[in-house]
This record gives sequence, structure tokens and C-alpha cells, in this order.
Amino acid sequence: MKNKFFKKVLIFIFIFFGFSSSLLVKGTNTETQEVHFHYFRFDGNYAPWDMWIWKHKPTSEGGAGFAFVDDEGEYSFGGKKVVVKLEGNLAGTTELGFIVRKPDWSQKDIDNDRHVAINPTSPNGVQHVYLVEGDPLIGHSLTDPNGPSKFPKFKAAYFTEENKIFFTTTEPITQDKVKLFKDDLELTFAFLEQGNGYVLTLNENVDFSKSYKVEGIFTDDYVNDLEVTYDGIYSSDAFHDAYYYDGTLGVSFTNTQTIFRLWAPISKAVTLNLYHSGTTTRDGGTSDIPNATHEMNKIENGVWEIKLEGNLHNTYYTYSVTNGSVTHEVVAPYAVSGGVNGRRGLVVDFSKVNPEGFEYNSRPDNMINHTDAIIYELHVRDLSTHSSWNGPEEMRGKFLGLIEEGTTCNGYKTGFDHIKDLGITHIQLIPIFDFGVVDETKLEDKDYNSFNWGYMPLNFNMPEGSYSSNPYDGLTRVKELKQVTMAYTKNNIRLNMDVVYNHTGLSADSNFNLILPGYFHRKTDTNAFSNGSGTGNETASERSMVRKFIVDSLLMWTHEYNISGYRFDLMALHDLETMNQIYNELTAIDPTIMVYGEPWMGGTTPLPASNQAGKKNLHLVSGVGAFNDDFRDAMKGSVFNREYPGFVQGVSGAEVINRVKYGIVGGVKHNGVTESHLSGGKTWHTEPGKTINYVTAHDNNTLYDKLYQTNEITNQLDLIDEMVMQAYAVLLTSQGVVFIHAGDEILRSKPNANGVGFDHNSYESPDSVNQIRWDLKGKPEQTKVNAYIKGLIKLRKEFPQLRLTTKEEINEKVSFLYEDQKSVIAYQVKGDKDLLIIHNANVKRVKLTLPNKHGYDVLVNKDTAGLTAIKSYKAGEPIKVNAHESLILIENTDTEVYVKPFPWLTVTLISISVIALAGVGVGVVFFLKKKQ
Repeated sequence: MKNKFFKKVLIFIFIFFGFSSSLLVKGTNTETQEVHFHYFRFDGNYAPWDMWIWKHKPTSEGGAGFAFVDDEGEYSFGGKKVVVKLEGNLAGTTELGFIVRKPDWSQKDIDNDRHVAINPTSPNGVQHVYLVEGDPLIGHSLTDPNGPSKFPKFKAAYFTEENKIFFTTTEPITQDKVKLFKDDLELTFAFLEQGNGYVLTLNENVDFSKSYKVEGIFTDDYVNDLEVTYDGIYSSDAFHDAYYYDGTLGVSFTNTQTIFRLWAPISKAVTLNLYHSGTTTRDGGTSDIPNATHEMNKIENGVWEIKLEGNLHNTYYTYSVTNGSVTHEVVAPYAVSGGVNGRRGLVVDFSKVNPEGFEYNSRPDNMINHTDAIIYELHVRDLSTHSSWNGPEEMRGKFLGLIEEGTTCNGYKTGFDHIKDLGITHIQLIPIFDFGVVDETKLEDKDYNSFNWGYMPLNFNMPEGSYSSNPYDGLTRVKELKQVTMAYTKNNIRLNMDVVYNHTGLSADSNFNLILPGYFHRKTDTNAFSNGSGTGNETASERSMVRKFIVDSLLMWTHEYNISGYRFDLMALHDLETMNQIYNELTAIDPTIMVYGEPWMGGTTPLPASNQAGKKNLHLVSGVGAFNDDFRDAMKGSVFNREYPGFVQGVSGAEVINRVKYGIVGGVKHNGVTESHLSGGKTWHTEPGKTINYVTAHDNNTLYDKLYQTNEITNQLDLIDEMVMQAYAVLLTSQGVVFIHAGDEILRSKPNANGVGFDHNSYESPDSVNQIRWDLKGKPEQTKVNAYIKGLIKLRKEFPQLRLTTKEEINEKVSFLYEDQKSVIAYQVKGDKDLLIIHNANVKRVKLTLPNKHGYDVLVNKDTAGLTAIKSYKAGEPIKVNAHESLILIENTDTEVYVKPFPWLTVTLISISVIALAGVGVGVVFFLKKKQ
């Protein structure tokens, strides 16, 4: 009672003095030109903090950091403020997005993105916004009754052990001022100050079926309470034993029923909402009221279930989940399709939507071992958005644009036909699951940028709606993606999928976190979202139900879409057990399914280094491959320094040479490679099937753009096409798995939208930057490079010794030659017929002597690559290798050894010739004189 009276008095004081001050200073309402964010922290420490602010509406754009400054005057909130002027990029803003954060993104104050609408007019043109540490509310005046509270309070409270609770407060508190409740039952506890907070030790272990709450009496008898979460014990055996569920989650069918199951172990209630439409009013729909609702029943291990009569195929649905006193409407994590922008899930009976002729477990018979793979990385939109693609307008940038046949430009094949003609074995699509950064209601707006790489997952099990011909119909995207896999299978090409299970696009307001707060993400020691991904959070794959979701999701994609492999984004953020289980379960379906990823992360993580699926532990994840960035950067220079060159530009240092060789031997230990020059000082792939060799990918500059920037300095722009061909000659004759970035074969470039320089991070740049320019394919340089790489692919597929499968085979059959030659890497690969491969990255030609056992036929030189002999050499014959040339030779049956002319014979012949000529000269003179 006293607490309520005290609060009313304070509100009265705020209102009275707020009103009084408004009488003293009369502000004239004018168009809003500035927004002042007033921010109050209880500890008074603002130095480590700033604000990240961006234009959110009418269109969302990139943000910037804003520093706090002194907050003085009549609008002061007692802390600091940020001043935002609505000019430049922020001109025309109708809604700002903002985050209070540490500039290195190591911590946020309130994990959710927050937004504030811009008033058309404000006193003196300045709009004021009020924020308090740890409070999600936004105030719009000093006296806003719906704004944040500056009263003392609990900041966090969570179990750290089965019988221990840790909590923090905004001001010191003593034991006699603290109470702890289990539901309505008050508990006794031992009290201890610890670090920046307090520990309560209970006389009993946690009961997961109950709710726990701490209550405190603060200064001036202000009472505050906070629900205790389980964040600190989610990884415990006790939580696993209580709530691990190994049954089917999501939607399933019997002959007569549709069954819905959701894992929400601490929720008080879950309601199933059914809709006829997948479109919310936010996206232009007519209603947000469900057509039917059903209270679900809690069964076992934290699972809620309801069984409804009939087959509810093509029915949209959500769940209303109640945790504590708050209810959120969420999309089911297991939903396999949904409405526009993925705000409602869709019940899908795949048997009713499969395209005609679709077969389960159908994959091309184009590989036996992983080293047979030649992977072509592609973004859905890049293939077909440029006008020169010349396919149907309605298919541009869509799933169906990936498989449209018969497209040409100036007589040259484009799109799907180009890919088929190239000869690759796998296409890897940059994320095709539902990501939440493209507004699918604006796809027809020519001024709207519909492009995004898609690395901000919203619904992991849904195909992306913007790639569908109708994002409003959840069945369309399913059917069209299945058509894609069918078409590639028919043309002997497998489809790999880029997956991003290491983080969610949203953090506190993600569906996962709204269902079970704190479980699906790792937290820091301050209970903030850990940001090992660099995007705001990271998933806790080591927790059993997160691991189950990832594995179940992959099994769904593998079964329903016949996916043949998975590229894991930031794989080092996943734990070893999860990656091993993924590989084992997928290869049990088909042993040729590929699992590989990036052996690094985007920040720091609480996951112990010994449990990270990165470089140091790659030997502990059997069969799982990783990208070879040692080889990548050695080949053409560091991706982190645009002007730094590599082997193909002529760099011959020991580190560069050994890292290129490391890729050539497929990432295995080899006596021709000095391990101390590798990252980490040792071999880290261990088997060729685990080594993904590449020179470029969607990240960073294209190969052409990288070489342009290094060669511009050395005035060698005319050598770019030769260097591209040499880079691919090395790549396609290396052991391991080959990975190609789409368009390298036609000198793809990504010039900045402003026309100055190149875009090295085009994740949300427009189509004009990212699209493949088919109209350039017919230019002489592009035609030559394309034919060359196509010939190299044909050669690699022809000779099995370029695709060895074990480190023992590689050490037996691959040996380096001519190691005394600067900027030359040469090697012999034994087979039915031995191959001799020589790469000269010098600016001048070099002269070498061939081995003297057999003669050789040249299959690849500076201009041509294929299976037809260009020139023949005898055993032991001298050979000249031109500048920036790669030669690939195959031994022939000619055993005749080249005989070099003797020096004395050469001198004698010259002498005889001179004498003979002299004699002729004398005779002519004598004849002429006699005639006279």
C-alpha cells in the first residue's frame, strides 16, 4: 500500500513540475528536425556505451553509431543523451530503429531492436525520447506514465545450479529485504554477496514444474519483483533429464488426424491458432483474429500437444505461448512453410504438393567420393536478374529462374544452360530458407531493394518466400523449390544448401526465445546474448533440444528436397558432438551427402575452444570438411587487404608457396609441405575429402576485382585474365574438393553502386552490383577464360589421380619437382598415365628439363585446356614455360630420350659453314677478276 502511495506522489510531482516547466518555456511546434534520446543508467557509467541508430521506415537502411553527450536543461533525465539530426541518410525518416550497446557489440542494453515513430511536428522541432537501463519501455516525455522507471529494481535473476540463484540489482540490498517464492510458497535460503550480485542457496533442488520469483524492498520502501529464469542450468543434466524429448515435433499426420506438438517446457499455457490466410494485417491482410483456437495439452518432457480430426493441409497456424504473465504469438520453429514474410506457419502434407514425377531419395549418380565434387556457389537472384539473362520476366530472381532452359545472349548460353555446359557436379545455393530481411510485400516495387544474401534466419525449415512466384501462398514456394532439385537431378547436378544454424536473425524477440527465454542462445557472464556470430547472438548447439532441432531440420531438408550437401556458416560456433551427429545421421541416408563449413566464427564465444568445430578440432569431426583459407589467401592475396598479392601475382615467399602446396596435396601432411608455414603451424584438414579448396566465395571481392586492385598498383591490368586462368589451373589440379564462386569463369565483377571501386561485402547491395552480366560472356577475354575453366573441369573429371581419397595415396602419388625455381610450383601425379603439372607465376618465362623416363603430351598451356594434345616432348627434353602459364602434361608411350647436340659439334658445324662461305666468296672474286 505504501509503495502504491509513494509512486502516486512521485507521478504527481513529475506531472506538476513538468507542467510548470512547460509554462516557463513555450516551445513552438515545428517540423521535427532532431530526436534527442535521453538515457539513464543506475551506475552512472556511460563511457562504454553508445547508440546504434538507423532509418527503419519508410524503408530500412544501414545504421551508424552515435556517442552520448551531456544531458542538461529542462528536458534532462539525469543521465546522458544522443542527438540525432534527421538529415542526410536520415532525411525523410518516419520511424527510427535504435539499440543501446557497447560499440564492439559485446553487450546490448535490451536485446530487442526498438523503434520510435517520428512525430510530424515537435516543440522547437526537437522530439524527446526517454530510456532507462534494463527497461524495455520507451518514454515520450519526462512524465510519460507508460515510460521507463528510474526506481530501483532487480536487473536479473537466474538459477546457476539446481539449488542456487544468482541475482543483480540496481542498488545494494540486504538479506532481510529479500524474499523468494516458489509459486505462492515463500522459501528459506542462505544469502551471500558475490561479485556484482548475490547468491541465494536453497534447501532443496529446483522443481521445474514451478515458477520462482525474487522480491525486494529497496530505497524508500519501493518493492520490486522479478521472475527467476533457468538460464544458468539449461545445460545441466537435471534440465536435460526433465525435458529432453526424442519424439516427433511440429505437425504430423495419421489417417484421420493432424497432430501439433510444440516443445515449451516452462510455459503456463499454449494455444493453437488456426487461420485461413497467411497474411497478417501488418502485411496487408484483413484480420489478425484466428478462425479457430484450441488449448493444447501438456504431455511429457515439456511438450504441448493437440490432435485435431481430419487433414488440415494448407491451413495457416501460430501458437500463443504464455510464460509468466506474458503471452506471445509465435511461429512454430518446425513450420515447413508459411505466409508472406513468414509471420504464420503453414500445415503442409508434402504428398499433396509434390510436383509430378518427384521421387524421394533421388540424387544424381555423379560421385563416389567427396573429392569427386566440383561445387558451384550461387545466389538465386544473381543468375537471372540481369536483362541479358533473357528468360521470362516473371522468373527473374526466382526459384524457377534457376531452371529455365534455352536462354541465350548474343548466341552464348546463359543461366541454367551455362551451368550445365560448364560441367560442375554440385550447385550450392546461398541461403534459401526463410530469412527476415526482405519485405515480401514489396517485391513488385521497382524502387525497393529485394536483394539480400540471407544470413539472418527467421524460419529455418521454410523456403524463402521472395524466391517464390507467389510469396502469399505457402505451398507455391515448396513446390517450386522441389522443381529446382528435380531439374538439377535430371541434368546430373546435385544441390547443396548453405545453412546458418549458428545464430537467429532476431535475438530476444526471436520465436525460439519467446517460446523458452534464454535456452536456444548462449549468454555471456552478464547474461547478455553472446555474439560469436557478429550478428547479435549465437545458438547453443550443445544443448540437447537445440541439437535435436538442427538435426531434425537437416533431415527434413534432406528427405523432402533431396539436398545432397550442407555448407555450415561459421561452423566453429557449433560443438563437436552436434557436428558428428549431423554427419552420421545424414550419411546414414546417403554416404555421398557432404557436410562442410567455415572453420571460424565472427566474434568470441563462451563455447570452450576444445569443443569448437573449427580448425584446431577438425580432426575430431569425422568426415566433416572445412574451407581452406590458407590456400585461398596464398593464391591471390589476403581477403583482408585488397592490395596484398599472392602466388598468381608472383609472390614467392615460403609461407605463400607452402600454403599453395598445402591445397595441392589436399590438406594432408606431406613431406613437400613445411607445416610451420600453415595457420596454427600444422596440418589441420587431415583428409582430402575434408579439404574445400577455393580462391573466392560470395564473401569479399570476386577474383577479378581482387586481381584488379593488386594489378592496378603494378600496372598489370592486362594480365588479369591470365592470372584467373592460372588460379583455376592450380585449383582444378589440386587434391581435395573444388569450390567455385559463380561467375569467376566469366571474370565476374561487383563494382560499387556509386561506380567507384569494388563491393567486397555485397550482402544487401542491389541486384545491379550482384547480378551476373551475361552480356559480357561473349567478349574475347571472358570467352577465353570460360572455355579454359570448362576444359580444366573436363580434365579433372577424366583423371582419377586428381581426386585421390586418402593421405596415404597422396603421399605415394604426388611429388613436387623443380623446387629450386622461384615462383614455380610443379608436381607429378602418378596414375595409369602420370601427369606433370607446372605453374610458372613469374613475370618471365622459365626453362626446365622434363623427366627422362617418358615423353609427354601437353594438354593445357597458357591459352588452351582440355584432353587433346597440343604439343609433344621427348623424355628429358628442355621445355619453356611462359610467364603466368600453367602447363599440364601427360606421359605418352614415346620412350625415346631427347639428345642434346654436343657443343663441339655445334662449333665445328659453324666453322665449316664459315670456311665454306669464305671459299665461295674468294671464288666469286677470282671469277670476276678473270672475266675482266
